[in-house]
Amino acid sequence: MHYRRCSVCGVPKIVSRLNSWMPNGTIVSRGDQRIRQVFVDADLLPETRRRISEGLGFPVNRIFYEAERNSARIVVAALLQSQAIRMTLRIPPFKYGAVRFFNNMAWMTGTASSRTVEYHAGKFGVARMRNPWDLDLMAAVVVGAFEALEGRPLRSFWKKEDGEYLLRVEVTESKPELSARLEVEYPPVKEGGYRHHRCPRCGVPLEIRHMEWQEDEGLIIDKRRGIRMLNWEGFTLSLVARELIRELGDEVIPIIVGAERDYTMKMLEDLGLTKPSEEMRRDLLQEMLSLLPLYGQGLATDVEYTSGGVLRVWVDNPYSEYFMAGRLAAFYEAMEGKRARVDWSEAGPSSVSYILAHSEG
Repeated sequence: MHYRRCSVCGVPKIVSRLNSWMPNGTIVSRGDQRIRQVFVDADLLPETRRRISEGLGFPVNRIFYEAERNSARIVVAALLQSQAIRMTLRIPPFKYGAVRFFNNMAWMTGTASSRTVEYHAGKFGVARMRNPWDLDLMAAVVVGAFEALEGRPLRSFWKKEDGEYLLRVEVTESKPELSARLEVEYPPVKEGGYRHHRCPRCGVPLEIRHMEWQEDEGLIIDKRRGIRMLNWEGFTLSLVARELIRELGDEVIPIIVGAERDYTMKMLEDLGLTKPSEEMRRDLLQEMLSLLPLYGQGLATDVEYTSGGVLRVWVDNPYSEYFMAGRLAAFYEAMEGKRARVDWSEAGPSSVSYILAHSEG
């Protein structure tokens, strides 16, 4: 499988056909603008899951699985929503086209290199995969996609074979009650006036050229850092945070914030965006904040930075208020060279005010 590239920026043309970078800090699906997309480090969710499980002393895999399962189902259902497609998919042989599309989506989003081994509509399917992003979360993605296609709950099984993985999904009777609680909601989004520097031919932001799609391997690589990335749906992070707090209480919030803080700090160090001179601090802050709309994570609309070391940032349409808190904490620490304390509050519909200062600890 090889994607056709834009002759100017080199990004696969399918990226611009499926994604639209909006002036309000979001990336949305062209098929349904309620569906948000984000770019994130591939290890972010697995690492957050590990840190929360270790911090609490018990695994939280099921919450992550069900959140990813429902997010994938909602996204795929939106892509298959037209009446013509729905009518066609009632005919079993035509469902094979949808299954091929699922493989294409895995390649494009950087989650795996996938090909179908066997598929029996309404019963089961088997795929052979290389480089699955995370076994548990990858299974959740495939289960959610097939639930959108079949209209029935499924379960999954992994088997390792000849250095690759076989994933089998099959129809089952029901899914857990937890899954029903983790339904996707569509929060309102604010309008915005941000202007990306775009490719004159395909329209994607030119700054995204540092991403390299290796479709034969099912990978997206940030060439500047040598880090695997995902071009993924934007619901799982907020769903996971919402359910973790509901189930386990506010004690998980510092773990979520800390995981994103550490990941973002590593990114900034790799990019050389740390320890600026006094004169360069504001320029560095603006450069870091410009990463938010590039990755579909939100839009910083106003900034106050005082000589006392207090930074206040208003963010519209954050991909997750908790993960955003960790990201901004890392931005602050990159400028100040000191650990940050971060507090936040709602500043209006789809807008959050963050206040960052030196941590006393």
